[in-house]
This record gives sequence, structure tokens and C-alpha cells, in this order.
Amino acid sequence: MTRLADRLDRSSVLPRPVAPIARETLVSYLTRLADANRLTLAEVLAVLPSWFTTKINNRDDRAQHHMLAPATSQAMNSLARLAGTTPAGLAHALPAFGAADTNTPLRATTACHKCTARRGVHEPIPVHQPVHHKVCTRHGVWLGDPGLPHLDVTACPEIITAQYRAKRLLRRYTSHQLTLALVAATSTIPAWPASPDAIPLHWRHRLLVLQTTNHSRDIPTDPEIYTNAAIYPDAIALAAAILNPGHSRIIKQTPSAESLDYRR
Repeated sequence: MTRLADRLDRSSVLPRPVAPIARETLVSYLTRLADANRLTLAEVLAVLPSWFTTKINNRDDRAQHHMLAPATSQAMNSLARLAGTTPAGLAHALPAFGAADTNTPLRATTACHKCTARRGVHEPIPVHQPVHHKVCTRHGVWLGDPGLPHLDVTACPEIITAQYRAKRLLRRYTSHQLTLALVAATSTIPAWPASPDAIPLHWRHRLLVLQTTNHSRDIPTDPEIYTNAAIYPDAIALAAAILNPGHSRIIKQTPSAESLDYRR
């Protein structure tokens, strides 16, 4: 029997379509498309414009290099044809095509595992999420940094409430302002204390609840895994205070997140 790869050309349509996950990285989507059709990533790239190889080797989906930008529309149409989907759907979901808001600060993480499982996807999906988006409020899942497990935070509803508060702040402030304020707020919160007795009581309670809730999922109880989630409500509350009119001058004049220090 002839392998599918041997019959592929630039006019082909793959037999098994794959829907992209919102804000998924390009290499992740292409790999999933290849796997679903029992192909290698290299075999899929071979029938797509060279734009894709250059793009995924760049490792920055949102970078719109001036040499690649003119060919983006053609590349998107080629992938839509191969994947049996629409260019509009790809543009909406994949930041690589530049249709998303390029002014929103993003961070690397993985999509909520419960959201993707509902779509029949059970492997971790690397995505670009807004910096302030830390919690899947639908499922109560803390979306940690790459390499860290997702945490069930439903037993700490104040963490989910803090995510809603962050969204409300975006009605009054820009994404950049919120990001800078959140970085500043987090930097003012003390690092992990050397002594457990020095941990604020409400953090200690959250840590214990999070560790207990997630222990059944075989997630280690290492406090470093849980600290960012435990302090998130406090960080958002402080960020909101920083963003009030009395602090607006500081936010506007601050050139970068690294230089923020509200402890002065």
C-alpha cells in the first residue's frame, strides 16, 4: 500500500483534519496535524511553503519579520487547504499568523488540560496566554509556567475571584499597565521565607489547601510549585492599588517591567 506521504503534494488535503487550540504555537499545531495523519512533521513541512520552516525555527510565533510578512497570507491559505479548515479559523487561533492583538504581553504556558480534554486532546498543548491570565475560571485550573503541573484551585475560590478581578481591571487599564502593575506587586511580596513561621497565616492556609487538594493527583508538595498560586489574590489586590490614580504617574513613566520597584 502506498504511504500517504508518498502521495502528498501542494494540492493535497489531509484525510484527518485537526482543529487548532486557541493561541496554540505553530509547531504544536503542525505536529498534531502530522500525528493525526500518521506523518512526520518533516513530511508535512515538505508540502507547505518554506515560510513554515523558517517560522518554527524562529521559535517566536508572534515575531512578524519583514521578510516573512508579505508571504503570511499565502502561507495561511496553504495550511488551511492542507488541513481542511479555513484561513479565518487559523488566523483567529494561531498567533503565528499575526491576527491576534500584538500589543498584549504574552507568556508561555500550556492550555488548560480540562479544556483540551473536552476536545479529545490529552497531551499538553503549548500556548501563548496574556501575562495576567493565570487561571482557567471555567475549570478552576491554575496555569503555571512551562514544566510545572496544572493545579486544581477550586478549593481556594479567592484565587479564581482574583482572576475575575484582573479581567475587570482591563476595562479601565491597558494590558501593558496591568502587566507592569502585576510585576511590581509580585516583586514587593517577600520571597519564600526561610522559616515556615514567617509565612503569613492566610498564605499558609492556601498552601496547605492547595497541597492537600492536589496531592491525590500525584503532584509533589514542594512549596515552590504552589507559591505563585497562593500569593495571586494578594498580588492582584496590590496591582489594583498600584493602578489607582495616585500611582498612574509611576505606571506611565516606567519604561520596563524590570525597573519597577514600588518599595522605594
